[in-house]
Amino acid sequence: MIAGEIIKHFPEHKIYVEPFFGAGGMFFNKPKASNNILNDLDSDVSNLFMVVMNQKDELFELFDVMPMHSDLMNYWKENNETDAIRKAVRFIMLSNFGVYGLETFGLGAKREDFQFKFKQLLDKTHNKMKGCQFANYDFRKFLKSIRFIQDGRNDELKTFIYCDPPYLNTSNNYSNSFTETDCVDLFNSLSDTGCKYAISEFDNEFVLKQANERNLNIIYIGESKNIKNRRTEILVTNYQRAPTLF
Repeated sequence: MIAGEIIKHFPEHKIYVEPFFGAGGMFFNKPKASNNILNDLDSDVSNLFMVVMNQKDELFELFDVMPMHSDLMNYWKENNETDAIRKAVRFIMLSNFGVYGLETFGLGAKREDFQFKFKQLLDKTHNKMKGCQFANYDFRKFLKSIRFIQDGRNDELKTFIYCDPPYLNTSNNYSNSFTETDCVDLFNSLSDTGCKYAISEFDNEFVLKQANERNLNIIYIGESKNIKNRRTEILVTNYQRAPTLF
């Protein structure tokens, strides 16, 4: 698993910061730090995890009685929810039962089986995220908003920032594509924090140029491929290769 390969290069830290949380693949696969400051610009993502942290039981209760049928799915494809818990359920349903998922669930599994698995996953996620802080900002605002007061002086030295942004020129919340300007702003914003950081990317020529101009380290993680292309996954860091800590 690529997350395991990346985590091998993480430095020791007490404060963990992640500006592009997404599904939380890295956070859920690494040992939990003493303090965790997380963020995602997508309001569905940030809302879901804040509900999991603060309203777990209410979320399961609503999910438990929510009918699973095509009319509701079609309604949710065209309409949003304003209530936080209903918004979280909508996001879960569309993420897991979109396209053919709902039909597959109806034909191939008992509802109570899925509910049991969902409850287990919900409890596990809630326990891992207990005590975390979660924000819903653009990465520039998020990184500027962090105040290093967790453990006293020199908190920057105890902090590690991991970034897994949308890869350059791919579709996302940043004006429909993460641009070269966004990439430069990310490097500059991270530099301004004074903390150790790492950025996941492909071996994009522009990214490599930015890293080399800043005398950053480039670690080659492995190859990622799909039907259309084959790219090399890299990790850009402002610290020398860390020993295996996890």
